[in-house]
Amino acid sequence: MIVYDIVLNGEIKETIKPHKNRLKEIYAYMLEQSKVMKAKYGENVKIKGRMVY
Repeated sequence: MIVYDIVLNGEIKETIKPHKNRLKEIYAYMLEQSKVMKAKYGENVKIKGRMVY
């Protein structure tokens, strides 16, 4: 499973788990979420993906 950490100033603020497993759906979902997170935390936010088994 792929999860995404929202990192602000080197500290993990949130972890997002997409509900779907198809890459096209995850990509569209994360584009939407990246806009939401930038509005919520500002432009200094980084989104890092990782695998969870």
